[in-house]
Amino acid sequence: MQDTLTNAWFHQLKAANRLLIKKNGGIEAAAETCSLSKSQVGRCNADSDTELLPIPAVLRLEAECGDPCVTRVMAGLHGCKLTDPEEKNRDGTCLVRGSLAIGAAANEYQRNASIAYSDLQVSPAEARQGMRDLEKVVEEATEQMRRYAGIVAKGGDASPALKIVGGE
Repeated sequence: MQDTLTNAWFHQLKAANRLLIKKNGGIEAAAETCSLSKSQVGRCNADSDTELLPIPAVLRLEAECGDPCVTRVMAGLHGCKLTDPEEKNRDGTCLVRGSLAIGAAANEYQRNASIAYSDLQVSPAEARQGMRDLEKVVEEATEQMRRYAGIVAKGGDASPALKIVGGE
């Protein structure tokens, strides 16, 4: 490896590997989908192992779950962003629900970060938890950005009216 590469890139890719495995139903289901052994996929999922998913497995798993999470990280490492040419209008998309999901994910991050900072020492396990928590915040925020982008692209959106329960 080149001296210019830091450990940060590896941890970003490792986190994306874990997310991709999770989105494909866990280690066993992902192994079956990408034709790798469960032990190899398990190593790719483990925080303590340096193995990453091979590119053909990444492509197959991303196609299966419909989320290019590893490819997105790889693009980001090169200063690029992925765009979705076919913005899908998903069932149940809701700006209010999306906002609440972002808040909940951010609160979970803050809660775990407060625990990690309480002794003024951040262990590798606490740092990995922080990364997982932030991944969730980014995932929720990205979904919300897609919702807003869809509204902008359509020139506006008629959101369903809020109603008071028991009101007319």
